[in-house]
Amino acid sequence: MRYNLPRTILGRTGLSVTRLGVGGAYCRTVEGYRAALDCGVNYVDTARAYQDGKDEEIIGQAIVGQRDKLVLATKTLQRDASSARRDLETSLTCLRTDYVDIWQLHHLNTEAERSRALGPGGAYEAALKAREEGLIRFIGVTGHDWVEIGKAVATGLFDTVLCWYNCAMKEPEQLVFPHALTHGTGVVIMNASRNEKLFGGPEGPDPADFYRYVLSHEAVHVTLMGLRDVSLFQRIAQALAERHTLEAEERQRLEEYGAQMRSTGKLG
Repeated sequence: MRYNLPRTILGRTGLSVTRLGVGGAYCRTVEGYRAALDCGVNYVDTARAYQDGKDEEIIGQAIVGQRDKLVLATKTLQRDASSARRDLETSLTCLRTDYVDIWQLHHLNTEAERSRALGPGGAYEAALKAREEGLIRFIGVTGHDWVEIGKAVATGLFDTVLCWYNCAMKEPEQLVFPHALTHGTGVVIMNASRNEKLFGGPEGPDPADFYRYVLSHEAVHVTLMGLRDVSLFQRIAQALAERHTLEAEERQRLEEYGAQMRSTGKLG
């Protein structure tokens, strides 16, 4: 079932994206990815490291015949230019494409990693060269440490940023989003439901509300959802097509719930 998902422009990239995207790493089948794309999603995020490289291969098969309709993002963990270039070339082969829309420097979680990647001979040099050659269109950064990712975004070097954000983990509102707004950086969110740990069963909030919550922030463009459960992804897609943001009072209630859940220590 194809839904009329909300769209937006991904910051300074100018790319038109659905506000729900497919997150890689969890789905093991071509059919699973195709089912998610059939919902009308056009943003797909993967990485060279996911499933020891198999994730890109599976996605490459899943997108045959529809590559030109998608915004395709992948990542490298390499910090030096030559190794990063090899990763990119492998990614292109596995994804069966001549280019990726967004190539991301993956997990820049420390100052040392950032300095290495952005310094002479670093992965960022490989990204610039690849962009000049048309192998990538835009350069992104990802990570789990909000302070360090905020510093990376503050350089203005990156077109997109991918980080954690949800109703229980609001740190990006101070540490990442202000820099993104300053530089027009496209913001993509993972862990809107903290890998579904925020779901509370019949007594908890509507699962779709966790995705509506992050999409309600002015800095956020896309929220990703991994395909642990394809049928759940389809239900979330349908719900977001009907309504994709929350009112202020709804956000407050979700924040109270998130704070309670985080205080239990179950979110990791």
